[in-house]
Amino acid sequence: MEDSEPSMTLLKEIIRLCSMEIKEEENNIQQIILTLLSAWTKNPQNTRILAPSGEGKTYLVTKLARLFPQENIIMLAKATPQSFKYALISKRVVENGSGNWQDYDIAIKPLEEDLAKSKDKEKQQEIKEQIKELRESACSLVDFTNKIIILVDSQSFELFESIKTTLSHDQHEIQSFSVNKSKSGTILGQKFVIRGFPAVIYCSAKDEQKRDETNEINTRFNTVSLNASSKKYREMLKLEAIRSSIPNVMYNEEIISEKQIEQIKTKIRILIEEIKNNDEIFNLYGIGISNLLKDDAGFRTRQFKILNNNIKVHTLANIEHRPKILFSGQIFPISTREDIEEACSLSKEQKEIQSYKIKYFNDYIRSVILEYGNKKPSVNGDILYLTASEISDILSQKDINIDRQRLQETILKPLVEHGFLEKYQDPDNRSRDIYIIADAFLSKQASVESTLIDTSLLDVSCIELFVKKYLEQRFNQKQLEIINEKGDKITPKQLIDTLNEIDAKVIKNRHKMTNNEASKSNEEAK
Repeated sequence: MEDSEPSMTLLKEIIRLCSMEIKEEENNIQQIILTLLSAWTKNPQNTRILAPSGEGKTYLVTKLARLFPQENIIMLAKATPQSFKYALISKRVVENGSGNWQDYDIAIKPLEEDLAKSKDKEKQQEIKEQIKELRESACSLVDFTNKIIILVDSQSFELFESIKTTLSHDQHEIQSFSVNKSKSGTILGQKFVIRGFPAVIYCSAKDEQKRDETNEINTRFNTVSLNASSKKYREMLKLEAIRSSIPNVMYNEEIISEKQIEQIKTKIRILIEEIKNNDEIFNLYGIGISNLLKDDAGFRTRQFKILNNNIKVHTLANIEHRPKILFSGQIFPISTREDIEEACSLSKEQKEIQSYKIKYFNDYIRSVILEYGNKKPSVNGDILYLTASEISDILSQKDINIDRQRLQETILKPLVEHGFLEKYQDPDNRSRDIYIIADAFLSKQASVESTLIDTSLLDVSCIELFVKKYLEQRFNQKQLEIINEKGDKITPKQLIDTLNEIDAKVIKNRHKMTNNEASKSNEEAK
């Protein structure tokens, strides 16, 4: 168990601490932390973790969620389309005539007092009618503001259909009506006012994409996958061995202590208060990034919003280490290249097939066909093929146990549907099919995931244009001040130089990390 370094940022400190118990998932730890923090911004995130059962989705999320104020977190297992509403009813409200909502108890109190005082039967009847009208017009308030909803299991498609508007952040306040049946069979109606937007984290082992024909779910979530590597699984086994072999008091000394957890909780609460006071930033790279995004579909705007949200929350989480602009009586942190690079590494291009299936194709199916495939002559030369039974048998010999039916339904079928494999009827035995590797992946593995943009294409020009358009004139007219991370006042030119210096360091570190990862991969291959 190590103490944190004095210069370590809060975000890195959280990642380092949580990595003691969540192995080989640094990127996903960071993404979930940013999603949790986003609940206190005006535009919270929706993140979906898509991975098979047993991979640790719920474990990862619950370990991180414990660091945040529990009064803001709602955990749901199987949720009905109305569960969101009933889980978060805070009070009853009535519209006061000016488009605002008033607490029902406050609104009805004067009428109840007048009724108690009145001796006039006509007046009493009039007041009773007013109370009845007020009661019938009352709505249940569901306030999603600063709330985090964690769905720890796969959900019905109908649930997401019912909350599309909330997930899209279309309207800050909407009214809805639900009909339910009482125990006696009576049909009861209930009116709701839904206010604000929650941060939503969805842990799913189910691929909803087959039913999501119009991309309703996919475009509303930033979907991430868990790391599936033997190194991760080995580290998990080691941790479980330690956990089960020593008392909790010693585990706290060796791995992670309650004191460390409480210290992080305190720092997170302080950061949350800062975000609540001001959740806005200056992003001098924003316009440059928009020019690098594809413009082939409307959902690209939603993807850009997800990316911008990651940039914003990453910047806010590192506010003490960022230059700032003082404008209109407020202090706004400035995003640096580090915020851009980290956010872009977390915001992925969505694929129509779960990434673990692509990895399964690369690690097992493709390699097995290339190594053990039967040869069959064709116009373009010999092709390599195997049947589902042959693939299953070879995998079993390699201690990878998956029965033929499950292999066909959950792996081979989607790989064929999405163009990774091709399937043909075996001409020698028409009762079975053969599988071959698609031409695109004969000489190279399939890409498991790709980022939305290539950050290497961002250069100093986008910063210079932003400064010239939005900052220079206001600075010269003394409408704003710029300060560096040390608190010293600087000019727009010095800000550009500062950001360029940070750019150079980040790019250098990126190249260093890439080289280290390549060396590491070569060593593992040996």
